[in-house]
Amino acid sequence: MITVGYVKALDTMVSLAFNKYLNAAAPSYKPFTMEVPSSSGANFYPKLSELPGFRKWIGARVVHRLDAAAMSIKNEPYEQTISISRDDMEDKNVGFLSVAVAQIGADAAELPDKLVYDQLQAGFKKKCMDGQYFFDSDHETCDENGNTVSYSNVGMPQEGETAGPWWYLFDNTQPLKAMIYQPRRPFTITAKTKLTDGNVFNEAEFVWGADGRCAAGFGMFQLAYASCRPLNATSFADAVSAMGMLRRRDGTPYGISPSQLVVPKNLESARRALLKGGFIPTLAPDGKTWIPGSNQWEKAAELVIAPRLSYANGG
Repeated sequence: MITVGYVKALDTMVSLAFNKYLNAAAPSYKPFTMEVPSSSGANFYPKLSELPGFRKWIGARVVHRLDAAAMSIKNEPYEQTISISRDDMEDKNVGFLSVAVAQIGADAAELPDKLVYDQLQAGFKKKCMDGQYFFDSDHETCDENGNTVSYSNVGMPQEGETAGPWWYLFDNTQPLKAMIYQPRRPFTITAKTKLTDGNVFNEAEFVWGADGRCAAGFGMFQLAYASCRPLNATSFADAVSAMGMLRRRDGTPYGISPSQLVVPKNLESARRALLKGGFIPTLAPDGKTWIPGSNQWEKAAELVIAPRLSYANGG
């Protein structure tokens, strides 16, 4: 017999299992992502022609207009629902329920990670605040004289190199970040377990469903760099140098300093050799022999291995 007390106890167990794993996740997207809460169907973001910064006040102010119609990120609903039959409830065959619900809680906790990384990897085909693809060879910046020049935040194979998996370099030292996570409604779990509920009365099943609303999008392209060049001291140095060339309209450098390297699992060995090892292979003066050399990039950036990144070669 299914009693009210039994159902309430089961609902309490479900809620505890869900929330335990919802709050236990350790996502890796947060350092390069700014969280911008949402209170409507979409958030609208301005087009910033440059990263703001202080300048000596000469003449009129230079106004950085926040045109909120430049880019929008629409919130989307997400759900996951499970059920057990009335027969199983009567027979108290519910031992697996708490494990299944715990997995739903873990999935909800990891969804922001998934959304941000999916968006990041779509940055070669989706546009950002300046109207260009997030990863593009034709962004705009300025040279030291204030002249507008093209800027690429994409590293492509050079002569003699073969394209490998994409890896990403971020400057996480600013309040502004490369990516955006936009929570609208937190994830909660709801029980449909009253004997008078339609699903129980008509379908003879007890249902628990979790749902929430959120979205991910692009922040500042200036703070991100993607490369499919072989990950080594040369390609890393070129990426750092490229990000460092970004300047404001008055020609002053932004002072961008990459602080995090994010790679897929299949680049873990190369990544550890580059940023963890004290020595790396160095070409000898004869131009043919490789010998151990001091690693100038040891501890140059935080190391993150992101299992959600694709193993596929770029190019």
